[in-house]
Amino acid sequence: MNHLSLRALALSAPLALGIAIASTGSGMAQDTFKVGMAVGGMECCEWMKSQGDVARALAAQRGWDYYELSNKGDAPTALKNAGLFIQEDVDVVIQFNGQPSVNPALAQRFGSAGVPVITYDIAEEGMYFVGIDNLAAGLAGGEALGQIVKEKWNCEPDLVISAEGAGAGIVNTWRTGGMRDGLKRVCPDIPEEKWVSFESVGQATVGLPAARDLLAAHPNAKRMAVVGLNDGGVLAAINAAEQLGRADEIIGWGQDGAFITGPNVNPHLAGSVFYFLEGYAVYAFRDVIDHIASGNPPPVKHDAGDPASRVQPCPVSAEQAQNVPGLQERVAMLLEAPAGTTAYDLFCPNK
Repeated sequence: MNHLSLRALALSAPLALGIAIASTGSGMAQDTFKVGMAVGGMECCEWMKSQGDVARALAAQRGWDYYELSNKGDAPTALKNAGLFIQEDVDVVIQFNGQPSVNPALAQRFGSAGVPVITYDIAEEGMYFVGIDNLAAGLAGGEALGQIVKEKWNCEPDLVISAEGAGAGIVNTWRTGGMRDGLKRVCPDIPEEKWVSFESVGQATVGLPAARDLLAAHPNAKRMAVVGLNDGGVLAAINAAEQLGRADEIIGWGQDGAFITGPNVNPHLAGSVFYFLEGYAVYAFRDVIDHIASGNPPPVKHDAGDPASRVQPCPVSAEQAQNVPGLQERVAMLLEAPAGTTAYDLFCPNK
């Protein structure tokens, strides 16, 4: 019997007891279902906090307990948090863990305790995968950027720069590699030597020195197209070009939509693929947690290609993104929407 079966049995007993108590009119209360949430906790990204805010609100709507910790973008902290969640006797854990190398250890620890885990965007065997269709998102972003490269430069850029996030594993392969493939669908004859990469770690400030080094190694490049794991990585290359006075003809297309809304969008960021990261909990609760709480846990789907719940990518230009509400407004509107409504349903202009 696997750990989810054990957990289902553990859940079914108090649920059945609660029904029996209610039917007899007893004043005794059943144990409350408890959701644990490990937010990413990186300083770069406000949406990480918002993921917890939405999960907390959805748990409260259901009358459940909620326990939140921050992984702080740190593998040892994520491992420590696993022990704390288990001590708190949570019934399920949602996590965003930006250090996927530790996911096997987390899966083993939670599995031994019989606690089902939902992982956002980074797949791990034994965990429910809830997240974006990474390959589709990459291809969509690459094709959108490819159209710009075709129109502005006749498919003749000096460089196509990839802001990699190798630590994300297959996610980086599908997103960043998908963007390259999408661009090649529009511009198939760009010479191989024009394609270059740097390690961004998915953060503008962290990737900046490596991006500057890359540009220094290609001093004559002017027409530069940038793809990457996320908006932050793409902005690392754009910011480096700005610092070096070489940003006149650099164009980026991001992934995740984190930096494409509001009044201060970098003018060289031509668009992004919205994931509406703040709203992932809607998918997690609707498609996984509600079923676990009812005593009918769904089969674990850990494969990002066959996920427990797939988030639809939403490619938008910078111009279109100006009509999308900002993060906090989106959170408020999402929590006022009918149950099960996703941020994609509410905000994607290209459905």
